[in-house]
Amino acid sequence: MFVARIDGTITSTVKHKSLCGVRLLIGQRLEADGTEVGEPLVLIDDLGAGLGSQVLVTSDHAFARQKLADNTTPSRMMVVGIIDGLSHRAIGSSGQ
Repeated sequence: MFVARIDGTITSTVKHKSLCGVRLLIGQRLEADGTEVGEPLVLIDDLGAGLGSQVLVTSDHAFARQKLADNTTPSRMMVVGIIDGLSHRAIGSSGQ
């Protein structure tokens, strides 16, 4: 799993039957400190994430197949949570 920021949406007139009724979003993967990592990704969203939202993404193909109820779905990256806030503590920090 990883955190991503929603940067846009994708509109498709033709798509795999398992993706009918779900939104396709453009997400930018983020490091813990908020810096961008890699290229933007296509994410499947059935939770209603908005533009600029930070989301939790799974890359578990089995989860996507189960959630979309289709063993033939070509999907992998799926939004599994919308993040309200993040707190980050450096590794090795005493927390005091």
